Amino acid sequence: MGTTILESKGSWMEGMDRHTYWILPLHVLAQAGWYKLFGFSLLTLRWLSVFWGAVVLCAWYFLMRRLSQDPRVALLSVGLLTVDYHFTSVAALGRMDAMCAGLGWAGCAVYVCMRERNLRVAVVSSNVLVAASCFTHPCGALYFVILSVLTMYYDHARLGWKEIMVAGSPYLAGIGAWGVYILQSPTQFWSQFSGNASGIAGEFTEMNRWSGLKAPFGAFYGEIRRYLAVFDWYGATSFWMRFQASILVLYGLGILCVLFTPSIRRQPGPRVLLICGVLFYSFLALFEGLKSRTYIVHTLPIAAGLLAMSIAHYMSVDGMGHGLPWTRRGAVAVLTGFLCLQLGYGIQSSWFPQEKWNYAAMLRFLADHATPSSQIVGGAELAFDLGFDSNLIDDPRLGYYSGKRADYIVANTVYRGWFQRSKTRYPKIYEHIQGDLRTAYREVFHNTSYTVYQRIVD
Repeated sequence: MGTTILESKGSWMEGMDRHTYWILPLHVLAQAGWYKLFGFSLLTLRWLSVFWGAVVLCAWYFLMRRLSQDPRVALLSVGLLTVDYHFTSVAALGRMDAMCAGLGWAGCAVYVCMRERNLRVAVVSSNVLVAASCFTHPCGALYFVILSVLTMYYDHARLGWKEIMVAGSPYLAGIGAWGVYILQSPTQFWSQFSGNASGIAGEFTEMNRWSGLKAPFGAFYGEIRRYLAVFDWYGATSFWMRFQASILVLYGLGILCVLFTPSIRRQPGPRVLLICGVLFYSFLALFEGLKSRTYIVHTLPIAAGLLAMSIAHYMSVDGMGHGLPWTRRGAVAVLTGFLCLQLGYGIQSSWFPQEKWNYAAMLRFLADHATPSSQIVGGAELAFDLGFDSNLIDDPRLGYYSGKRADYIVANTVYRGWFQRSKTRYPKIYEHIQGDLRTAYREVFHNTSYTVYQRIVD
């Protein structure tokens, strides 16, 4: 498993062209099988994520059906999640997050659905799925915590040492299998894995993965900023786009209703979901200082579930299936507002895909000016169009270690951030980058997503 598109010489990624240790292995292996079945393309990669997003929805239905004891609440919860453009866009991104979430929630759903019929089979099956989630992305550890909470909450009195042993066996098997691969080059493993764990995004942003542990209050404030950023509060170019943050208000309203309505909170299902939510949001706040927007694929299902429980309760608040007039009107208003905001945001984003337009414009420029033999330095996403066997290398250090000089430099937002961040983090590399851009290159293309530099030929 070599990652050849990234320039690794001289960095913590050294040896990545031979061994891929910087990420957990299961998503890469899943991609290999997926491409064998359906062919290789960016769309194929996205369809793999879409598949796991669908697994999240299925697992969430069965989990919510058990927790709420009401199939209508389960359907409403899945419906709220399905129309959430932010969830669906991240689930189709091509990263490993959707697979991690799909395996994790599937494990939790399998446990609550099978525990009454056969506890040991439920323990084995659920932990196999959650172990697979753990070897897909580190966020899989969150699902291990949630599964442990579900197991102890429902069945602590039924657990024996045999159940504990079979629960741990999938994790030991995964560690053993990965360990065989790690032993091929332990030094490279430690360099790559610790380098990524320290926060790869810290190289091009001011964020630090472990900053939440040093400043917990700041970490929870950063968690609020994460969701405001996801819902375009900071990057909005119009009032309508900024107004989409109202979706967060409705999610928050659903959570507060469950939290402060005793008749809901006393029920086992909502109480378990609240506990899961507290654990999920707290762990991400404290242990994920980079505040990546892609991690919302793990947390939005919980918010959708609590909102669905609140709406269902207030539409039948008298306990006879008939809500009081004012509560029913309020619940219908919340549901209608949520659907309108989500659909409006989805339509707006689909009709005006600015990043897609910027990417296409940059590719047209390269097609008109670069030749098949042109050496290009740029983000790895270019390889899906230029080809992974083309003269493309992803190297934001611009040849500082490798000594290579490209004919074209395609700087995306990550490159721009890396150039700026290196001024204080890597002064010598910064001097090299700025010197090259001033004396050896000229800017020939620019939009909000990409800047293209062409090498000056003497």
